[in-house]
Amino acid sequence: MTEKPSTTRWFGYAIQALVVLATYEGICPSAEMAGKLESRSAFLRKILTYLVKGELIRAKEGRDGGYSLARPADQITLADVYKAMQIVDPFTKGLIDVNSSCLSPYTNEALVALTDEMEEWILSGLEQKTIADMIPKK
Repeated sequence: MTEKPSTTRWFGYAIQALVVLATYEGICPSAEMAGKLESRSAFLRKILTYLVKGELIRAKEGRDGGYSLARPADQITLADVYKAMQIVDPFTKGLIDVNSSCLSPYTNEALVALTDEMEEWILSGLEQKTIADMIPKK
């Protein structure tokens, strides 16, 4: 069974994976990370691929391989993660259907503008938080 990409679901897993990496000493193997997140390694590696492409984490190949943060946790915003995980559509595209044939052109245009504005709100809010903010305080 193939996991169907869901930006909201993958975003949550990506944040959790980054928190694990931020609190892990050294290079973390994907199997160990999957165990901590109670997820399958293959599914997690798909998410990690996007984080590598987004230059948020580094991957080390080989027997002693695994993943590590590409920069300190306080320098990775949740907006960075959100942008890296936009594999399907932005969150707002799932909130409002702008492709309905029953909408008038004016209504459709207004809804498209609203989703664009909502996307700006989301990104603005996510810029205010970092991975370091997500690490539980002891």
